[in-house]
Amino acid sequence: MSTIDRRSFLRGVGLVTGSALVGPHLLGVARAGGLSFRHQLQHRIEHIVVIFQENRSFDHYFGTFQPRNGQQVANLLDQDGKIDRRFHGLQKNPVGIPYPTLPLPYKQIPAFDNVELPNLPFHLAPYIPAKSNVHWDPKHRFFRMMAEVNGGKMDRFVALALGSGSHLGTEELEKLSPDDLALDLAAPSGPVLGHYRAEDIPFYHQLAHRYVLCDRFYQAMSGGSTGNALYLAACRSCVNPGITAAHMAPYDPGKAGFKNAFFDRPYDHDRLMINDLSPIQGPTGANNLHQLRISPPPQAQTYPNIGDRLSSAHVDWAWYNENWNLVKPWALKNAFGPGDGSAVIDSGRIYEAHHNPFQYYPGWYDYVKQGHIRDAHDFREDARQGRLPGVSFLKASAAHTEHPADCAPYYGMIWVEELVRAVAAGPAWGKTAIFITYDEGGGFWDSVPPVSVDNHGFGTRIPALLVSPWARPGLVDHHVASTASILKFIETRFGLAPLNQRDRDAYDFSRAFDWGRRVQDFAL
Repeated sequence: MSTIDRRSFLRGVGLVTGSALVGPHLLGVARAGGLSFRHQLQHRIEHIVVIFQENRSFDHYFGTFQPRNGQQVANLLDQDGKIDRRFHGLQKNPVGIPYPTLPLPYKQIPAFDNVELPNLPFHLAPYIPAKSNVHWDPKHRFFRMMAEVNGGKMDRFVALALGSGSHLGTEELEKLSPDDLALDLAAPSGPVLGHYRAEDIPFYHQLAHRYVLCDRFYQAMSGGSTGNALYLAACRSCVNPGITAAHMAPYDPGKAGFKNAFFDRPYDHDRLMINDLSPIQGPTGANNLHQLRISPPPQAQTYPNIGDRLSSAHVDWAWYNENWNLVKPWALKNAFGPGDGSAVIDSGRIYEAHHNPFQYYPGWYDYVKQGHIRDAHDFREDARQGRLPGVSFLKASAAHTEHPADCAPYYGMIWVEELVRAVAAGPAWGKTAIFITYDEGGGFWDSVPPVSVDNHGFGTRIPALLVSPWARPGLVDHHVASTASILKFIETRFGLAPLNQRDRDAYDFSRAFDWGRRVQDFAL
């Protein structure tokens, strides 16, 4: 994980003060008419929609984005619109030798057979079109991601992209040097340096031109889907007080390095879940019951989540999951309950239980009974009928999440577009803010080092868009943000107490709105 602290990072990119982000001509807009951002927000926005996709980094989608209004964006391009020479030859093998050409996984992606690519970012669509789904999924476990970042150098993504996730014992680990480990257990894969362009994912780039693109938005914690979904719900991951050392990484995340990179154990040294495990409540998914037996117990999660906060404030909310109606009969069951127990889902194309953070909490059965867990089809109808709750979270099945090996980017984008257009065509459009973002970077390279806020995050920079008739048109918002910023926005709107320090200190998107100017129509 990068050791760059927040203030040093901001100073390095010239963003120590808020005024540097937007220029003096934009200051004070959030206080239009002398009213505070919170006051304006509470009177203008009634509905918040969060669309949470999967496993794409910022540069992977917006590395060649060029704003039409002259703003700058932190991505791959130099002032002449070419790939910046800073990134030429950047990727190195585990012992620090630059690759002369990118190592290519021709056995997994036939399009790379007989291809020679220089060691620099490249357009991925000629090899993996945005409409093609290839069975290739870069590694993105907790410690491996930290090792890829390599203290902020961002130069080991290719080297550690694939390879073994061996559950090494501590004694075995100590016998090998970090270089030996990486050379033995890692498999390089150059396509993690690839990016898509506007013609590949047009709807996302159109939204970025018309609404707000955040270019300093990071995944909440290093690693994969489950932990980052939990941060969306509670600004932290789950704990398992009774887990044994056999399932815990032996080292403190703050001391992460190549030796840690191959620890795929689900918990860190403090028994906090850092890698994916399925929940034991409701319809779930696991290859064997052993995995479910080490899942975090719901009763140990004694801290609040955003659903609890909203319910206590009498604010309606819903987690809309694609295909929920197919698995709903198992919603009130437990993997170790009597009879048939929970359904064990054998395909993410049906339902991804470990992507639904609310299944990990003791209030899960109440969430289901109170109607907070719904099908994505219900969202479209609720939007059309003007029945949207105060806060909506939307999650696709694997077929539409954009997760590599499960969903081509284009078809996930089309699913998102249908949701956005459903809101835009409904009566709530004029009082809605839509966030489109991702759980984590999925092992794809990004050019901007993560800001280090604690031992678990931030992780890779990820795409984030704000779509609202009140959003500042065409703004590139440079404020440092993360998934916690979405929670901060929800809390500010509905007057909720923060869940912990992460959301208390988060950026609240106050610079992303212009309350004196409203975009009437969604014209894309």
